[in-house]
Amino acid sequence: MEAHVTAQSQTYRLQERAKEADLKHGQEVRADVPYVRVRTTAAPVGWFARRSANAGDRAEVFFCNIGRLHVREVLVEGDDEPMPTNVVVENLDVPESGMYDLMNVLVRSNGDLRLVIDAETRVVRAAPMVAPWV
Repeated sequence: MEAHVTAQSQTYRLQERAKEADLKHGQEVRADVPYVRVRTTAAPVGWFARRSANAGDRAEVFFCNIGRLHVREVLVEGDDEPMPTNVVVENLDVPESGMYDLMNVLVRSNGDLRLVIDAETRVVRAAPMVAPWV
């Protein structure tokens, strides 16, 4: 099911990681984005489901445990304008809840910070996180 960004997605974590990776406003890159959490929820039932325009199963994206972004390739150079604060994820379709690595995802930072899953992107289950003290 397709996952979407919501008010609870902690988009500031993606913005922090983009800044650490030295992404710029207006830039377009191919990057690896590790440890994106997706939570699926069942469709509402009963009266509310009949009234809801979005009565199907849903999935929500969370960036709380996101790892460091690895820029593979810069496609379009950016500028020194402020980075966008709105985050959008396009075409992230997963079979179930879990942690996922977005490999070679298209990242655009003009108008909004947009992660685009396309034919060149691989979405794979993330390896379990290991505590640094283990």
